[in-house]
Amino acid sequence: MAEPIPLFEVNRVDPSRFAAEQHRLFTGQRLRIGRSGTVHEVTWVDWINGLTLPAPACHQGWSGLGASGEITPTTHASTCLKCRRLRGLPPSDDADQPALFPL
Repeated sequence: MAEPIPLFEVNRVDPSRFAAEQHRLFTGQRLRIGRSGTVHEVTWVDWINGLTLPAPACHQGWSGLGASGEITPTTHASTCLKCRRLRGLPPSDDADQPALFPL
């Protein structure tokens, strides 16, 4: 039987190298998701084979692994109210997250 002709180029990623690069980029940093102006604290979540990847501490949803720039590291102070509350930080003066509805 003949080998199938690949329709798309296959880029293989070494999981250990990818996770190490993510640690290098995000250790001691905070992160932004996409083009959002909100800055999140970083936590490390289990991935595969005991490796971990960065994610927002508040568990804000997003798609991807960060390989295509879905999340970017930043040195700016966190502005996510939930991340700040989880880390025991006071609300930020720069918080741009209005309440969804009055309580």
